Parts: sequence; C-alpha cells; structure tokens
Amino acid sequence: MSNPESRVTLSAQASDQARVYQAGRDLYVNDSGNSVVPPRVIPLSRSGPTRGDFVGRDAEVARILSHLQSAEDGANVSTVLVLSGLGGIGKTELATRAALLAMDRKLFPGGAVSVDLRGYDTLSDLSVYPHQIYSPVLKALGVDAIDPRPENIGPQFHAELEKRASAKLPVLILLDNVRDPAQVRSLIPNSRVHRVVVTSRNAIAPLLPEATNVRLDVLSSDDAVSLIKVKAKRELRSEDGIELARICGRLPLALSIVGAILASDPDLSAPELADELAQEEQRLEGLEHEDVAVRAAFERSYVRLNEFHAAAFRALALNPGADLSVEAAALLFGTQHLKAKRALRYLLNCHLVETSNSPGRWRMHDLVRLYAAEQAQSDDSRESRNAAQSRLVSYFSARAERAAEWINGHPKKQPSDGFVGRGDAMEWLAVEASNLVASVKISVELEKYDTSADLAASVVPYLINVADFPSSLSVLFTGIEAAKKSGDRSRRAGGYNNLGIVYTSMRKYRDAVRWLNKAVALAHSINDRDEEARALINLSGALRELVGVEASMEPLNRAMKIRGEFGENGGFGLTNLGISLRESGRLQEAERVLRQALAIHTRNEAKKAEASTLAQLGTTLLERATEELSTPHLKEGVNYLGAAIEAYREVRDRQGEAMCFLNLGNAIIVTSDLRGALEAYRSSLQIFRDAGDSHGQGTVMAAIGLALVTSGEGERGRSALKEAQRLLEPFHEPDRKRLIAEHLQSSE
Repeated sequence: MSNPESRVTLSAQASDQARVYQAGRDLYVNDSGNSVVPPRVIPLSRSGPTRGDFVGRDAEVARILSHLQSAEDGANVSTVLVLSGLGGIGKTELATRAALLAMDRKLFPGGAVSVDLRGYDTLSDLSVYPHQIYSPVLKALGVDAIDPRPENIGPQFHAELEKRASAKLPVLILLDNVRDPAQVRSLIPNSRVHRVVVTSRNAIAPLLPEATNVRLDVLSSDDAVSLIKVKAKRELRSEDGIELARICGRLPLALSIVGAILASDPDLSAPELADELAQEEQRLEGLEHEDVAVRAAFERSYVRLNEFHAAAFRALALNPGADLSVEAAALLFGTQHLKAKRALRYLLNCHLVETSNSPGRWRMHDLVRLYAAEQAQSDDSRESRNAAQSRLVSYFSARAERAAEWINGHPKKQPSDGFVGRGDAMEWLAVEASNLVASVKISVELEKYDTSADLAASVVPYLINVADFPSSLSVLFTGIEAAKKSGDRSRRAGGYNNLGIVYTSMRKYRDAVRWLNKAVALAHSINDRDEEARALINLSGALRELVGVEASMEPLNRAMKIRGEFGENGGFGLTNLGISLRESGRLQEAERVLRQALAIHTRNEAKKAEASTLAQLGTTLLERATEELSTPHLKEGVNYLGAAIEAYREVRDRQGEAMCFLNLGNAIIVTSDLRGALEAYRSSLQIFRDAGDSHGQGTVMAAIGLALVTSGEGERGRSALKEAQRLLEPFHEPDRKRLIAEHLQSSE
C-alpha cells in the first residue's frame, strides 16, 4: 500500500486543490475539499483514577506493564506492542487500562497520549494518518511552538521525542483502531526509550519494525459473568450469569451490552433476557443497546474484505459443526486447497476466524458465525448455499464410511484420499464427530436422504465407542426417517439394527429387543441375509442380558446358520456363543469357542470384535483359574485382558477399556495384591466417570468396597459400598445389590 502521508503532501505542493494541513490549527480537509472530523488526541500525562468497571485480563495487563516497565532503562525490547483481536474483544479498554496504570507508576515522565486512528470507521475518509496527528500529539505533549510548514512537522515530532529520550523522559503513545501499518510506521520513535502500544483488528505486528503481538481471546467464564454484573449494577444468580455469558460467547462487547440492557430495565430479569437471546437467528438484533451493537462491530471488519474473502467468510457459516479442516473449507468455497488455506489465513489475520484447538483446523466465534450466516442469507442465493453444503456432506459421507471400516476391519483397497491406518481413521472421526452428526440432519434438509442414512450408519459405531448415546440416537432416528423418505428398506433395517446396538450399550434391553426384532423382520422381508444375521446376533446379546442365556440361543443359532459357523463372517456369532457358554458355566467350551472366534477376528483384522473376544477369553480364563485354582490360567487371563485393553484403545472404545480394567482388578485381587487391584479399579472408575456412566461407576465402586472389606479395611470399604449402593439404585441389579447389602451388614 502507498504511503498516504507522502501522497497527500506531494499532491498539496503540486496542485491547487483544497487540501490543507495547517500545523497548530484544527483544520483538516479531505481529497474532495470537504472538511472532516479532526483526529482525537487525548493526553494521558497526568495519572488519574482508572475505570471501576474494568474486569479481568490480569495476565494481559501484567504482560503489557512488563513490556512498558523497561522503558526507563531502554532495555533491548521491542518499542511497539500490538494488541490484536476480533472487534468487540476489548482491545481499547485493555490498552487504556494498562496505559493509565503505567502513568500511575510514573513510567513515562515524558508524557503519554492516546490517539484514535479510526481505521475501522464506516467511512474510509475518517481514517487518520501521521501527517494529521503530528501537530495534535505535540500539543498534547505540551509543545507550544509548532512549525507551521507541513514538510517540517514530522521531523519536529521526532526531534522532540529524541530530545526527551536524551533527557531520560520516556513517552508512551497509544495508537488505537489501527487498520493499516502505514498509519503507524511514521509515528514509531527512533529511540528505544519510548513505547508505542497499537490496537488493531488485523495482524499487523509482522509489518511493523520489531513489534511484539498480543492476540486477545474472549474472557474466562468467571470474568465474563463478573463483567455482566458490573455493567448491570446488580447481582445475578450464578446459573443466570453463566447462561448469559455463554450466549454472548464471552465477548466483552456483547457482555457489556447485556449488562447495560439489564441496568436500563430493572424489571427485566436475567432469565428473561436469556430467553430473548436464545434464538440464534434473532440474537445479534438483541445484542444492541443505544448506539452500541455487536453486529456493527463485525461489519466494520467485513466491509473491508475483497469479494473473494467476503464470499469465503460467508461460506464458513455453512459449516455444520464447531470447526473445520482446510479440505472442508475448500469444498465450501468451491476452490482449490491452497487457495482455501490462504483465504483462511487472511481471515485469521483479520481476526474473523480463529485457529482451533486441533492442529490444522479453523473455527469462528459463535457471534461472528451468526453474523456471517446473516450475510450469506442476504448476499448468496439459496442454490449456491445448497451446492456448497452438498459438496461438503457428500465428502463427509464418503470419508466417514472409509473411516468406519477400520473399526471392525482392515480395508484392502484404500483410495488415494483414504486413511493410512486405524489410528489415522479414528483421529479423523474424533475431530470431525460434531460435523458428521450435524451433517446427518443437513443432508435431510438438502433432500440427500441416502447420504443422511449412510452418514448415520458410519458415525454411530464411533459414537457408541465414546459413549455418546444421545448423539447416536439422534442421528439414527434422523437417518431412519431419511431412509423412509427415499424408500430404501435395506438402509432402514440397518438403522433399526444400530438402534438396537445403542440401546443395548445403554442397558435399555427392552428397547433394544424391540428395535432388533424390527430389524430382523425387515431384513428377512427384503432377503437381506447379511443384515438379518447381524440383527439376530445383536438380538441374541440383548436377550441374554434381558432374559437369560437360554433365550439368546435361538436367534444366535439362526444367525450362525445364515453366516456359516466357522466361515469368515462367523466370528461374531462365535463370540456371542462363547459369552453364552461362559455365563452358563461351561467354561472349557467357552474357551474353545472364543479362541476360534479370536482367530477369525484376528485374520479379518476386525479390531473391535477382536478386543471384545480377547476380553471375554481373558474373563473366561480368570473364572477357570478361580474355579480350578490354576495359576497358569490366571496369568494367561491377565495377559488377554491386557491385550484387550490395547485393542479397545485402538478403536477408542472407552467403555470396553473400562470393563477390562475392572476385570483386571478382579484378577489381581485373587493374588492378594490389593494395591495393584485398586490401581486397575481406579483406571476403570475414571473412564466411567469421564463417560458419565453411573452404572459402570457403581459396579467399580462395589468391587473396590468388596476388595477393601475383604482385606480388612472395613471403614474405607463400607464407604465405597455405600457409594456403590447410591449409584446402582436406579438399575435392576438384584444380585449385586444383595451382595453389597450383605457385606455392609457383616462389616458393621
């Protein structure tokens, strides 16, 4: 960008246009000859009370003061500090706060000034450049004799700063609302004694000599609630403040507006205001008070984007989840990967997007996303928006299907954009989960019904592994309705089957049996033999838990006849048969069948089925060790459980891993190693706690309590058993509850 200062000065010398800059006077005329608002220069040379409604930012204030502190001795630090961030993030408030504190500490005896350079005002003519502020800054610093010739005022400015540097009188210059580095460069002092603090919505620090950048984020949850209270001038219930802070995305401008609204209307309660702002489509309209609005703050950045970057900004609002990859952005933009990456980087420098917590991913602040969505609705046709989202959900569907194949298999043929291994596939599912879940519904809205059903089928196995059952149910019911609309009965049967698996994982066995029976009937009616066998195996497992082993055998036998008892697809049936045999007390037969199942799963690289079979085989061997007092069986069982834990980790099945740790603890306690057993139990307990699984927690606490009581630690054991009673109270566990009650009674 050309230097506006030199351009204006030369033009004034070469023409007779009305372009006048008169030092020492408040006369400013723009290129068209119209007078404009003079720059606002505020002297900060005298310390005074700081504002009492400034909240939080302790770490940032300390960092700025540390940077300013070294001004007195001229230490080898950068003279320019840039505070950058999204519009409304509180840059001006923070910079002013730090500057006033610095004056209180007498860090700048040479004086201090604050200048609003108006870089983001709606009218570009209002932007301020150095030639406009040399004179007012000198006046604010107490200089009376100012050279009236425009070509001399810049040199006089720097000469005055050098004179004060020689006299060890450091000066602080706060340059607020800077958009263009050209607004700043000519104002940077030559001496390292002085300091310049710049605020900007753009990442301009790399374009300024030796500048240090501090990128501001939103407030912490506690500080966000405190800011609302301070602005509202009233107390709020904790939950009300937290909800309002969440709605505001903890953005200081939005928080201040919410506080001001509450202060202006004493009859308005915080819950009522939260209800008003709950609807996303109307939220930005509600975040306005008097002449302050969140929407206006974002608009000042948006209007300065070129056509391509503005279109990219709007397209990002079409992403269904919280963040996205460059690949996804390229699909939304309808452009190449490299061009999308550069667009994201540009928007990052404008603080309109942020880097996500996951490497290589990008996100928008919630309120910025709402603003971008408004602009997309206004500026882009429905057809173009639908086309962008169609490209994205088709990509998600195809890639999710390839990723899901790694959970219970090893895809033999990987496309060029496939996954290099199971870990790569599981990581992709983890970071894209929210986008995949949301895309199931969006696909229906786009009338891509088969895509919706396929996405649901692909993402649910991963969601079950991480115990996200609400999302599992949501996407499955959506996918089933999509399959009904498309008339695809096979996809609908698959949805019923998956519902049964989810309800079984949730221990809601009656619901599981109901949906699995529907899956069996529908698959049989359309002669989908593989889906029928799969549903029968799952039905067998649910019936075993609900009714008992005998009820599970009939559907299991039917499934094994369909698939072939020892064929490549027979491993799943064999694993379930082994479980039934173990629960019937036929341990040797169970061991034999489970070893056959394990061989098939290992050969097929069906990792989750392998993990389950390893766990069942380990448990069977432990039961044999207890029954037969066999040390070799005990050691072998422990080894199988350890292998199961590693296999479960590969597919990120946290509940399976937790159950293995529980059984491992049960094995170790047989050897009288209380400490080792408790370590395994605690690993299991932590996983169940992370998943919010009360039943799992209760089961582990019961095991811990029994181990402690049996080892003579009655008081600790009773405490654990009482906690187990509380956790298991909602569940049908008569045998375990009776055992707990007996040990509590006997240990009193």
